[in-house]
Amino acid sequence: MRKGRTARRRRQRTARIESHSLTVGRPCTDLAWTTLRSWCKEQGLPKTKLTLAYFPDTFRGMMATRDISQGEDVVRVPERLLITASKVKQAMLARAAVDGGSIQSNCWDLSEHQSLTYWVYVEAELQEHSEWYSYICSLPRDFASIPLFVLSGSSPSGTVDTGSSGCVQWVIAHLPHPLRQRVTEQQHRLFGDWSHTRASSVVSRSRPVTNWRLYVWSWLVVSTRCIHLGRRPSSTRHVHSTGVSSSSGAHSIGSQDNITLAPMLDLLNHNEHASISTLFDSDRREFVIKTNRPFKAGQEVFISYGPHDNLFLLAEYGFVLEHNPYQHLELDHAAELWVAAAKARMQGLRRVAPARAADFDALVDMLKQRGLWGDFALLPGDTEPPYRLQSALRLLFAVEQQGVTLKRAIAQWERWRRGEPEGAESNVLDTATSSWIRAACQGLLSVSARMLDDIGTMNHNDLDNGGPSAFLAHCMHTVWLEISAIAAHHCA
Repeated sequence: MRKGRTARRRRQRTARIESHSLTVGRPCTDLAWTTLRSWCKEQGLPKTKLTLAYFPDTFRGMMATRDISQGEDVVRVPERLLITASKVKQAMLARAAVDGGSIQSNCWDLSEHQSLTYWVYVEAELQEHSEWYSYICSLPRDFASIPLFVLSGSSPSGTVDTGSSGCVQWVIAHLPHPLRQRVTEQQHRLFGDWSHTRASSVVSRSRPVTNWRLYVWSWLVVSTRCIHLGRRPSSTRHVHSTGVSSSSGAHSIGSQDNITLAPMLDLLNHNEHASISTLFDSDRREFVIKTNRPFKAGQEVFISYGPHDNLFLLAEYGFVLEHNPYQHLELDHAAELWVAAAKARMQGLRRVAPARAADFDALVDMLKQRGLWGDFALLPGDTEPPYRLQSALRLLFAVEQQGVTLKRAIAQWERWRRGEPEGAESNVLDTATSSWIRAACQGLLSVSARMLDDIGTMNHNDLDNGGPSAFLAHCMHTVWLEISAIAAHHCA
C-alpha cells in the first residue's frame, strides 16, 4: 500500500532527528581552547554561535551552540587577527627595531607561504613571550597522521627519510605510489622553503632559522590551516603598524595578500557537502564565512577545502573521508612501467625494427606536448576506458603491437579522435586497451590485498608507540580499500 505525503514527511522528519542525534558533539573544556576563546574575545572577535566540541567521526570540530540559518554568518574574523605575509614583514621590521637592530626590507623576498611559516616558527620559539601565545598553544602539537611529517627526517634534506626507524620504513612500504610521489614533491618544496628562508634571514639580519623539526611543524601548520582570502578588498589601507601584534590596533592586509592564518576559523573541519561563501567585508574590515545551508544546535559546522580525493586529503591534511565522492584510481605509474617494459622489448628486436623504440619515445613526447599524457584516472562507475587513457594506449599500441610506422600510427590515431571509420584495426586496439586496463587493475588488486592484510594484522601495541599513529594506519587502510574496490570493478 502506497503511503501518502504525511507519512513521507514524518519519515523525513524522523531521519533528520536521528541524523541530528548522531552528530551532537560534546563541548570541549580543554585549557588551550578556553584560553584561546577568551583571548579572541579580548581582541575583538565578534560573538559566534560556535564552540569547540568532540565528535565521534571527526574527533574535534566546531559545534553550533544555537540554530544557524541559511545565509547567516558562521564566523567573522577582524582584520587585526588575520596573519598575512605583508603584516609578517612589518612585524619583523618592528621587532628588529625594538631589539635595537634593523632588517634590510629589500632583502625580504619570501613567498606568502614562506613568510607565514617563518612567522609561526618565530612565535613558537618565543613561547610565552609571544603576543600570540594563546593562538600558538591552540595549534596541533604534531601532525603524526600526515606522511610528510613522519618522513621528513630529523635533519634538513631534499629527499624523504627512507629508513631511520621502523615507523618510517613501515610508512614508506605501505604508501600507494601516487601518494609516495606527492610526499616526495612536498619534501622537495619543504627543503627549498627551508633553504631560502634561512638564506633570507641571514641577508636581512632577522631572527635565524635553525631547528629543522620546528620548521617542518610550522610549514605544516600553514599548509593545513591557511585560508584563501579570495576576492581582495576593494579598498585596502596601508597602515604603518608595529607588526602582527594583538595589541597594536588595526592593521590592514596588503593588496598582494592571498592567503592568511585566522584564529578560530581554522578549527572548522572539512566536509565534501558543505556549502559556504567567503568574502572580505571592506567596511567592517572582517573576513566573513557564510553558510548556504542551515545547522541545528549541537551539529558540527563544516566548511569545504575543495573537491579533493583521499590521496590529496591524506597528504595535505592528514585525514580521509570514508565515502569520498571524488575517489578514483590513478594508473600513471602503471603506464610508465609499461612504457619502459615495451621499449625494452622493442630494443630487443632492434635488427627487425631498428626505429620502433625511438618512435615510441616520439609518440610519448607528442602526447605530453598535447597535454594527453598522465592524469590517467579510473572512476568507480566507469563503464568504458576514460578518453585520456584510451587515447594514449591506442596510439602506443599501434606501434608496440601492430608494428606500424610512426606516420601511419599518428594518422590512424587522428582518424579515431575525429570519429572517422578506421577499419578492422580499431577493434584490435580496443581489445588491447581493455586488456591492458584489466591487467593493471589486477596488479593493483593484488598489491592492495597484501597491504590490507599487513595493516589489518598490525600489532596494536606498535601503533602510537614507536610505530605509525593509529589514525595514519586507519587512513592508509581506507585508501587501500578504495584502490581495491575500484580495481575489482574494472577487473570484472
